[in-house]
Amino acid sequence: MPPAARSQIDQLDGVRALAVLAVMAFHVTLVREGYWGVDVFFVLSGMLITGILVGELDRTGTVALGRFFERRMLRLYPALVAMLVVLSPFGVHLAQFGTWPEWWESVAVALTYTGNLAILNEGVQYLGALTPVWSLAVEMQFYLVWPPVLVWLLRRGVDRRALTAGTALAALACLSLFWLLETDPQRGLGVAQTYFRPDARFGELLCGCALALLLSLHRGDRLRPALDRALSVLAVAGLAGFVLAAELYDRWGSMVPVPVVVLATALVLARLVTSDRALLSRLLRLPPLPQIGRISYAMYLWQVPILWLVEWRTDSQAIRDVVFWGGTLAVAWLSMRFVERPFLRRKDRLRTADVAEGIGGRGVSRARAAASATPAGGRSG
Repeated sequence: MPPAARSQIDQLDGVRALAVLAVMAFHVTLVREGYWGVDVFFVLSGMLITGILVGELDRTGTVALGRFFERRMLRLYPALVAMLVVLSPFGVHLAQFGTWPEWWESVAVALTYTGNLAILNEGVQYLGALTPVWSLAVEMQFYLVWPPVLVWLLRRGVDRRALTAGTALAALACLSLFWLLETDPQRGLGVAQTYFRPDARFGELLCGCALALLLSLHRGDRLRPALDRALSVLAVAGLAGFVLAAELYDRWGSMVPVPVVVLATALVLARLVTSDRALLSRLLRLPPLPQIGRISYAMYLWQVPILWLVEWRTDSQAIRDVVFWGGTLAVAWLSMRFVERPFLRRKDRLRTADVAEGIGGRGVSRARAAASATPAGGRSG
């Protein structure tokens, strides 16, 4: 792989690393806003998946949707199944209320990618240590709809600019639900219900999709100096957006900042995929961020079960922290090495397009999408 292509993969892996570490810090109450890591994953996933689909369509004139979904399952299912097999002997300790029927029900929900719908139906987070699978469910539900719709529209000659604008408007409409549902007591269902709603979360993925479509309009164009500088300014604005989101959190509550986080993430990603030399890109390639990013899917899967197991066995916070952080990293590495990698080789053989064909251009590093697949929102197909 060319060095430039590898560098783009590394900086996106750096984004994944920060996102998953933020989620982990949130679960041990180190960072109250750490749940935003999931929002970052969603935007990144929408951008990468749409880039892959558009790139394949532009190169070949078609998209093999069957192979797309096969690649998705090869990427996501093996690690999930392996985790459930390993954890099942301890299932009664990982269920929300400590019963075996409850554990097996949560396993079935995880395997069918219906975690968010189950939580909304029950009105409580009854999946216990498997609650994080809700985000996998949102992504799977979105990708059952978006790729066929996108391909159908593009095949029928819908103008790419009009499609980009329409996707952006749809994203904003869905994102507005975070404000409507939390700030209006007559419409709102409470923080938990708003948090797991697929329609609101689809807005985050659509934001990434709109970004990929926008960048695809300029694929092959060399960045003009003025545009390059503008993207740098927008990236700074994106970073400032996270600060603004923290202020909104203090004033309005946990869901109100989400749309700001999503838009801020899109601005930062726009810079990362158009420049390998930008300061932010170079910082995100610093070890060990790319290495952590490559195992972030397994880290996301295992973090909460490991936390539950260690809290079941000890009351020591020091032991909890060591096992939680060290154990999650170790188990995630083992998952990648012995479970995910063999299936990724099969997935790579199925791939017919790369990320750069969909979201990059001259002046944008060519990066194979196969290497950019990882977790919770950042898993590419």
